[in-house]
Amino acid sequence: MPSATVDILFALFACFYLYKFLFTRKYSLPPGPKGWPLIGNAFDMPKTHAWRTFAEWGKKWGPILSIQVLGTPFIIISDPEIADDLLGKTGSLYADRPTVQMALLTGWDRALSGARYNARFREYRKLIGKVIGTKGSMTKFYPVEDYQANMSLKRIFQKPENPASAIRKRSKVLHLTYGYKILEDQPDPFIAKAELAMEQFSDTHRTGAYIVEIFPILKYLPTWFPFAEFKRKAVECIGPCNEMADVPFAYVKEQLEKGEENNSFAADLLKDKSNSSEKLVDLKWSVASFYGAGSDTTVAVVYSYLLAAILNPEIQRKAQAEVDSVVGKDRLPSFQDRDSLPYIEALVKELYRWLPIVPLAVPHRAMKDNLFRGYYIPKNSLVFVNVWYFLHDPTVYKDPSTFNPERFLGSNPEPSPIDRGLFGYGRRVCPGAHLADVSVWINIVKVVAGIEVSPAVDEKGQVKMPVPETTDGIIVRPIPFECVVKPRSEYLLHVLEEALKDGEK
Repeated sequence: MPSATVDILFALFACFYLYKFLFTRKYSLPPGPKGWPLIGNAFDMPKTHAWRTFAEWGKKWGPILSIQVLGTPFIIISDPEIADDLLGKTGSLYADRPTVQMALLTGWDRALSGARYNARFREYRKLIGKVIGTKGSMTKFYPVEDYQANMSLKRIFQKPENPASAIRKRSKVLHLTYGYKILEDQPDPFIAKAELAMEQFSDTHRTGAYIVEIFPILKYLPTWFPFAEFKRKAVECIGPCNEMADVPFAYVKEQLEKGEENNSFAADLLKDKSNSSEKLVDLKWSVASFYGAGSDTTVAVVYSYLLAAILNPEIQRKAQAEVDSVVGKDRLPSFQDRDSLPYIEALVKELYRWLPIVPLAVPHRAMKDNLFRGYYIPKNSLVFVNVWYFLHDPTVYKDPSTFNPERFLGSNPEPSPIDRGLFGYGRRVCPGAHLADVSVWINIVKVVAGIEVSPAVDEKGQVKMPVPETTDGIIVRPIPFECVVKPRSEYLLHVLEEALKDGEK
């Protein structure tokens, strides 16, 4: 190579590194706790309920702070306005996801929530958007949603000693997604597979829970290695992950091949005979992503309502009184009643706010170096949005730990959780947000209309009051608690049976 060329290349490299040096001296990362050489804040990362630790850091270091983990900057946001500016208005720079090592090891990297921002991700979004992309598209789901909410109510009455197991049945989303009706009188194989797979998904995606996320090279350890517990956990998850996607999808394909009727999300997508084998894989995982996410949302929020009703019986009575005054007792509430039930609307918002099901959003990844509000955010930085704190900020919500639907009523209501990151930001906003809200509302209003819930009592007659704490994970719900549920009247059971008969026509 001629010496002149070498000199030019050297000069270009020197200019580049000089620019980077001067740039990073002028602009720094957001403030944050000091880390150790090389490893940074790796050992400061919380092992459980990371959103609470991040909230405490935010109070000390400000609404946008940073830590370093093995050279990777973590940007932690505790203000929804900042999140909207960074992830919404400049969303193209932050539309990517980081590589989650446990997702790679288990197969969950194929799901929509963790997909990289690439052609496959855009295809997933397009497929889901065709079916549930707008509020107007929700009306076609009303009959199924209404019927399945009634079925959920019936299951709760059939298992009053264990309503949690009745609520956990993902029948509604299974029906919408795959056109499959569950077995009511025995354990259903599809439900069991989904239940296990989603529990494993939530566990393996916990922030800071597995050392392989901090030291990715450890993923090459053999499963027998003494410190490779994460690898053994991953092996356990591979089968359930694949089965949740493969088994119901194969069921729909078989039905269509036999010429049987199937009016479902998966069937609509499979009716295109020109689908290539690669496209079929995309279809399978976009449908599985829709099923997995949609099933957990309603389950968690209804479970939260039972907890809130026990801890706040006066709120249960107030909600029931509104439903009774608008709907009466000769029928169950329906979607046509929604605009006439403002207290129920406020109740749903408070359930979203009080125990958000995704308290710490799946992190975004910076795709380029970026300047934001005077701070330097390098390429490959991970951006964490503390949704839990957005919804528990005492400067925004009065007594944030108190369950109080009336905060959303009156002439000066507090901000809706939906407007504060509940369903995500930018190009990563949840594509099923409209359907999730529809499903949550109809299930909550049916439970309010039909159920009286109270705390359990032990053998000594002592009341067993639950505590408002959640599980850990990417998707959370209240920790298990005991309660007593019963129908509000015998006549209501008759009304429910009639509604179910009408729904089966």
